[in-house]
Amino acid sequence: MKGESVAASDSKRATVYNMAGVGVRKMEAARWLVALFILIVMYAGIYFYTKSVKMIATFGLPVSLVVFVGIIYWVKAMGARVDSYADRALQARRGAVAEEDVGNLLGDFPAGYFVVHDFVSKRGNIDHIVISTKGILTVETKSHRGVVTCEGEMLKRDGKPFEKDFIKQAWAQAFYIRDLLARHGISGPKPQPVILFANADVQVRQQVRGVEIISRRYLPAYLERLQNRTSAKDAEMITEILKLSQSQMFV
Repeated sequence: MKGESVAASDSKRATVYNMAGVGVRKMEAARWLVALFILIVMYAGIYFYTKSVKMIATFGLPVSLVVFVGIIYWVKAMGARVDSYADRALQARRGAVAEEDVGNLLGDFPAGYFVVHDFVSKRGNIDHIVISTKGILTVETKSHRGVVTCEGEMLKRDGKPFEKDFIKQAWAQAFYIRDLLARHGISGPKPQPVILFANADVQVRQQVRGVEIISRRYLPAYLERLQNRTSAKDAEMITEILKLSQSQMFV
């Protein structure tokens, strides 16, 4: 797989591949760099304007006023972009912390569980894939706070719809893994999409459009109640296929 496999050293614990949250940490760093670049450009523009004030004044008062107003609006626009990228970087940081926290929890599961973090697919990174005799779970971790509820087939936070259709995203990830395994002759078990809220109060008690909606606290109990769906040998083989697919993607 990309990077080095990080396997649990204790044979009584789950076998883990990759580090959780790596992709989001890279996203955070990229956003901070963009914010810094815009900030440098903004201050460079201010510097050159102050150095050129006397020259601009030679064009007369109307031109000087137009340039001055233009600089003010430009600085405000650049400042807004810096704030936007900084906010997005902080969001990415919260997401990374949530993924790392869930990754630590999954790493403490007993032997027989295989956990793949930060799986790169053509439909975006899959935060965690959990493989065991109880099947395959594609887990999308969310760092949102508040109260998560469901109205019909729509997830809501504090009574308002989320900014994205997380259900559609979760199914896209599960379908990708399903199709990948099918190309290797594995038709079952079908991956079960899961949306896990690491910090929210989840008050959803049933699947939403076929997707499990759970909290971090409920994850161990959720896995405990699942029935066996495949053999330990097949679970290990599925994990090897996922590892192979990642190594081929980065060749």
